[in-house]
Amino acid sequence: MIGLLYPDQKLIAQTLRSIPQKRAQKKLIGYLMPNEIIKVFKSVDLNKPEGVRDYTILHLLADSGARATEIADLKLSYFDPDKNTLAILGKGSRYRQIMILQKTVELMKLYIDKYRPTPGPLYQNSLFVNQRAQALTRHGIHRMCKKYLTMTLPEKRLKNLSPVHSFRHSCAVNMLAQRKDLTEIKNRLGHEKLETTMGYLRLDLRSKKELQKTFIEFTTSKIAFDKKVDALIGWEAKEKTLAWLDTL
Repeated sequence: MIGLLYPDQKLIAQTLRSIPQKRAQKKLIGYLMPNEIIKVFKSVDLNKPEGVRDYTILHLLADSGARATEIADLKLSYFDPDKNTLAILGKGSRYRQIMILQKTVELMKLYIDKYRPTPGPLYQNSLFVNQRAQALTRHGIHRMCKKYLTMTLPEKRLKNLSPVHSFRHSCAVNMLAQRKDLTEIKNRLGHEKLETTMGYLRLDLRSKKELQKTFIEFTTSKIAFDKKVDALIGWEAKEKTLAWLDTL
């Protein structure tokens, strides 16, 4: 272009175009190791009224690879416990249906049936509800994830992680370690282009097989709550719960 506008500068323009461009180093994908995810799960205090909700969301994030907005937008009608499926409304208003683990299904059923607070009139069909009887927002999910990651991981480690997307990336890494097809990973995460999914191929997972095995065993196991949990965190007319609600 410079050569066309200024013919006398053509040689300079050609010289500039011949200079090789410096490729910026791509930022490494920040994901949680399997043992770190388990530690995050175990950091949730199930004695608190919101404990089962948070525990369920964390499992769902690691299992589904969904974005914070997608979790916040979930409706009761999107969940089919009989078929172990969940419909997710992703970018571009496109729905995708995914299979979820039996443990995740059980947690969601437990939350909905026993621990989901009565929502306000405008949020009757919202799956996850906050303490104000409104739909949980993506900001609320972000704060929740950051809270548990901060409780569990050292500060140096947190610098390389996005609170919610670290679970999303971990889901992809977990599927890759299980030799899932790239197209399957793409569809689960709701990527528009396969090139985005291919970014995970740069990761070296060979040294993490044993940790991956432990994580799979944990996520496919049955729910094992303390028998006293129901007595401590039921949403029914329990004195402790009511007292907590009065403080909001």
